[in-house]
Amino acid sequence: MSELPAWPVMEFQSLASLDPASFSIGPFGSRITKDNYTKTGVPVVRGVNLSRGTFLDEQFVYVSNQKADELSSCILLPGDLVFTHRGTIGQVSMIPRNSKFERYILSSSQVKARLNTQVALPEFYYYWFTSPKGQQALLANASTVGVPGIASPLATIKALRVPIPSIYEQRATATILGALDDKIAVNDRIAATTNQLLDTYFSRLIANTQRTIQLGEIVEFCYGKALKEENRTIGTVPVFGGNGISGWHDKPLVNGPGVIIGRKGANAGSISWSQCDFWPIDTSFFIRTRTGLPIEFIYFLLKGANLRRLVGDSAIPGLSRDIALRCEVAIPNTEAIHNFTPLARTMLELVDKKGDESRALVELRDMLLPKLMSGELRIKDAERQVTEVV
Repeated sequence: MSELPAWPVMEFQSLASLDPASFSIGPFGSRITKDNYTKTGVPVVRGVNLSRGTFLDEQFVYVSNQKADELSSCILLPGDLVFTHRGTIGQVSMIPRNSKFERYILSSSQVKARLNTQVALPEFYYYWFTSPKGQQALLANASTVGVPGIASPLATIKALRVPIPSIYEQRATATILGALDDKIAVNDRIAATTNQLLDTYFSRLIANTQRTIQLGEIVEFCYGKALKEENRTIGTVPVFGGNGISGWHDKPLVNGPGVIIGRKGANAGSISWSQCDFWPIDTSFFIRTRTGLPIEFIYFLLKGANLRRLVGDSAIPGLSRDIALRCEVAIPNTEAIHNFTPLARTMLELVDKKGDESRALVELRDMLLPKLMSGELRIKDAERQVTEVV
């Protein structure tokens, strides 16, 4: 491959829109407090909305329209970039073009950048700041003493040196990476909707069930096995802990499909499903059935049992096996279970397939991102790779 010409580099603030508040920092001190929060109004963008990279357009607190008008320099509009400068530094996101609200408000830990779209496409710079080079630039002036933060955040972000490719190159790059993110988002929605449908179906299945038994009569809670990092070889076998998948290994401990329950930690009592063979570590239980009930039915039965309510209140939360096995659960008749299981099996397989697709897409996106952002990979070559999978 021939060497590609380097992109020009300029200060980020040179890309600002004509709006006087195009670059601004969230309100300080008493300008916005919890006392200003309302049940409806203008949503406040906080770290929780940026933690996934792609903007999470929910889980808001609100301020009144009047309060938002008082904080005019902190108004966020579709296409604005948002950076976290205190706490989880390195976070960056973009207010979606098709956002749920007309406007938003910065929280005190964020910086806004509104760009001149004649020369700078926000989507391109969102991806650049999530790339290794962009993250390096953002974190170069970070302090990890006390609460992590960026020194002089507004001035620092404005002065960051960023590449300035042509608007054509920006748009093509953002389109390529956006196609992957769009496909991942579609897969996530399909999986979430499928799980919701199954939860609803199961709830209806047991709604009028009168017969209850203790969990210990139908299942065993088996302890997982510790897997030290030096003994872990990266492979395709999911490793489950108290918080769900915690990594990958090349050998399974348990044949799937199967159910994993968080035993210790913040998510003790949580229920996970593995369609394939898996390795549960010692912060989790895995399930064996005593009566031959289908494992798919057991999974939804355990989800409905709400085992998190049984977690002990201690320095390290934990789920007692003996207490959990005494939990009473409703068991419908054999015919109802027989009718439910094939549907559950098919839909869980669909969810797993979508998860596998998304993981492959994430790997491709993360491989392409630094190469596109550095100009190492030609746009046509990247387009060819993406067209094959979306």
